[in-house]
Amino acid sequence: MVFRKKTAISIGVIMCILFMSGCSTSKDAGPAGTEKAAATSASGGEAKALKDLRITRLYHGVMEQFKGSDTMNNNKIINKLREGSGFNIQYESLPNENPSQKTSIIFASGDVPDIIMVAGKSDYFKLAKQGALEPLDDLIAKQIPNLSTMASKEALDALRYDGKVYAIPYRNALKVGNGLIERADILKELNLNAPTTIDEFTSTMKTIKEKKSITPLTMATSSAGSFFDGFFPFAAAYGVATPTVVKDGKLKFSWVQPEYKEFLTTLKKWYDEGLLDPEFAVNKDSKEKLINGTAVFNTLYFSSGIDVDKALQDKKTGGNVQFIAPPVGKDGKSGIQDTSVSTQFVVIPKQAKNKLGAAQYLNYLYSKDADVLINYGVKGEDYTEANGEYTQTKEQSDKISWRSMYGLGDTDFGIAARLKAKNLLPYYEPQLKYNKPREETNFAPSIEAYDSKFTELRNYAEENSMKFIMGKRDLSEFDKFVQEFDAKGGKTAIDAVNEWYTKK
Repeated sequence: MVFRKKTAISIGVIMCILFMSGCSTSKDAGPAGTEKAAATSASGGEAKALKDLRITRLYHGVMEQFKGSDTMNNNKIINKLREGSGFNIQYESLPNENPSQKTSIIFASGDVPDIIMVAGKSDYFKLAKQGALEPLDDLIAKQIPNLSTMASKEALDALRYDGKVYAIPYRNALKVGNGLIERADILKELNLNAPTTIDEFTSTMKTIKEKKSITPLTMATSSAGSFFDGFFPFAAAYGVATPTVVKDGKLKFSWVQPEYKEFLTTLKKWYDEGLLDPEFAVNKDSKEKLINGTAVFNTLYFSSGIDVDKALQDKKTGGNVQFIAPPVGKDGKSGIQDTSVSTQFVVIPKQAKNKLGAAQYLNYLYSKDADVLINYGVKGEDYTEANGEYTQTKEQSDKISWRSMYGLGDTDFGIAARLKAKNLLPYYEPQLKYNKPREETNFAPSIEAYDSKFTELRNYAEENSMKFIMGKRDLSEFDKFVQEFDAKGGKTAIDAVNEWYTKK
């Protein structure tokens, strides 16, 4: 699981320029884009949704893929979105670098869009505390019924500030990230089955090393956070793959638990016996070792599977890879990463000119018609449909590769459409059935004592984990490492998060 903390500058000046006008909904939502009276204005009249609507979203790489006369605000997809919603929508993008700073400037200026995406939980809660955001409970209840397909009650409740919801989580429908992959042809050659437990992994790798004279398990953990990403399936067998675990009704850091020492002991044994790549800590990319046959097992992002397969096909040696189940530990624990956690949020600024229109447009975006449009394009031009089955070639998909930037939340339908077009479903779908350990802090509010120290603590645990494995620090010092971890802020951080967890 990858955790990133976004930088931000102070937005305290916002309070000086915010106005406190608002409205209370009084009638059910009409069709998106209509001017049906749906709220009572401060003067007592009926408020109406305006036609013009500004949306500012986080940068998306596909924004660079417009070709010819197509632009972000002039192409067949956005024109269809205007037609379907009834709104004259205009999209804008935050910069790729430091979007938090630009977001603060936008809110401080008073010239805010009607909808804006916020990068990260800490930025969201900072804006909510400053009074910069419109409370959404009434708008969700009366204007955004389609949200029920995009956000669970738990996900919305995790965003409450002073009892109110001020954001919609940008749903990430991608449920699989890194998975455990094997050179299936080499195991077949040696008449070996895919190992299913830690003990089977040990014995299988010993056989491979003996018969092929290679180091069976490789990994690339040179960048910050990549150690925990790479070894996640193995740590999961010990119940310590996520940053925190629940014990005795409280959260505790996984990295200081006795089970984590057991996990490190296993990896050190593999390292000492030549079963784990001695270069794992400096590798920047380990796919090549799978391709050239000097390794059999690795942890890769699911979409990398097709890259390795294509490279093996080019070599014409009959090699192939497949993702396998994560190993099961002695207590029956196992798992791969859960990538479906929302880390971006959709908000309506308090100063927005078209709050009602923003809510109605979001409801349209979360409809089936918009979902099909954003993920497949225009029927007859970009895909065909018969009896509920959608057919789109990779070439058709690539021509409108930028279409997904218009969504403000993803769907299972959309993910399947894009993965199908890229021939990635065979690498994705088999992993859906595997357990995905839950990280409780993903559902916590922003907790400064925890959030501000997390990256430092993770990096310290990661650095020492690799030292323990490679023998640069003796595992007999694990208790000393725990004391150091707590002294660096680990105890204060976990105590702070438990103030929330034990009362939720």
